[in-house]
Amino acid sequence: MPKLLIIILAVCILAAGGGVTVMQQMELGPFTKEAEATPEEKAAAAAAAHRKKMLEPPRYVTMEPLLIPIFQGDIVAATIQIQVQLETRGDNESIISKQMPRLKDAYIRDLHSYVPRLLRKNKELDLAALKRRLMIIGSRTIGKGLIDGVLVQSALNRKLR
Repeated sequence: MPKLLIIILAVCILAAGGGVTVMQQMELGPFTKEAEATPEEKAAAAAAAHRKKMLEPPRYVTMEPLLIPIFQGDIVAATIQIQVQLETRGDNESIISKQMPRLKDAYIRDLHSYVPRLLRKNKELDLAALKRRLMIIGSRTIGKGLIDGVLVQSALNRKLR
């Protein structure tokens, strides 16, 4: 008797799985595809979304200052302090605020190795290169499209020796 029950249960499971597979392949029931939009409709929708995005004023999220120590041998030779604001639009402001600890950590980790290389080539910080670098790191860390721009408010190079 228990063997017969197990066999009946297995057959029911296989029949249900087969039915779902057939429905998926034939696009029946909950698996039906939505009507495809024409390329013109897609372009019009994209243009409307772009216009809506451009009408909305940008929002700025202020970060705490980033402090990057510059080592020379075993001692700290200088400290770079960078004040940054992130430009975004719409509801992305709350997402960026929630991801701020991850973002700050990623910025400090990257700038810890990038700034000394940058200062080896030039004696002054290249703010344009720094902005590009921060934009790339931000996009990698929290996702593309969340950060529209990076505003470097100030960059101080405090030499200790």
